[in-house]
Amino acid sequence: MPFVTDAAWPDFLLEHFDSSSCHEDEAWEPYHRSLADRYYAVYPYMLMYCFHVHAGDPGFVIGYQGLLSEPWASDTTYAMPSVVRQRPHFRPVLIFDIQDPAWATRADLRLEADRRMHQRYDYPSQHRYDHTSNLNDCPLPHLWGLSLLGTSLRVYCGDVATGVVNPVSEDPPSPLPPDFLEGAWDIDILSQEGFWKMKEIIGDIVCLSAEFDPRARFLPISWTWKAGMLISFLRRSLGI
Repeated sequence: MPFVTDAAWPDFLLEHFDSSSCHEDEAWEPYHRSLADRYYAVYPYMLMYCFHVHAGDPGFVIGYQGLLSEPWASDTTYAMPSVVRQRPHFRPVLIFDIQDPAWATRADLRLEADRRMHQRYDYPSQHRYDHTSNLNDCPLPHLWGLSLLGTSLRVYCGDVATGVVNPVSEDPPSPLPPDFLEGAWDIDILSQEGFWKMKEIIGDIVCLSAEFDPRARFLPISWTWKAGMLISFLRRSLGI
């Protein structure tokens, strides 16, 4: 069943996360692939399911942007999946940053993960020649952001009009305490809570896309989402 009417993550998607691609094993050793690299393969697959992306679909596409850290900040050779764009203008409606699970266990890496997400909002939306940032190029009132440390999720939201991104970036004390930002990535995206949080975010994006697109190309999708959310709510309530 599609994401819009599902009441939980489907088994085929969970199997992708449970496969060897997201675990340390000998099969990956010859490729020297980090855990974060392996998550780069499964999260686009999840987002394709959530946004119902397929060949010829008129709505959304998963995009790639360069690494944030120097010296590869604008080198597309090192591009990674990090943005969902709305067709036909390919402007960003969702950004995300993926790191391995160890980042959730250390204060310095949690701080870096938070900084990276705020950098993602400021990162140039690469289809534009005037270096407009992802946040300023978003066609919707706000731009959602997902910080993913393995399957641990922290949700961000940037206001396009004011430029404010919440949660705001915190100034770290010195020395950095070991519990800094501990618990901030408190949602397991594969849990039922994670499923409903993603459904809330994707539903908001799809419905706003229908409202703000001048040709209303997303209007049928929007009504499908509204009906689907009602169906999934009833299924959740009845335990079906």
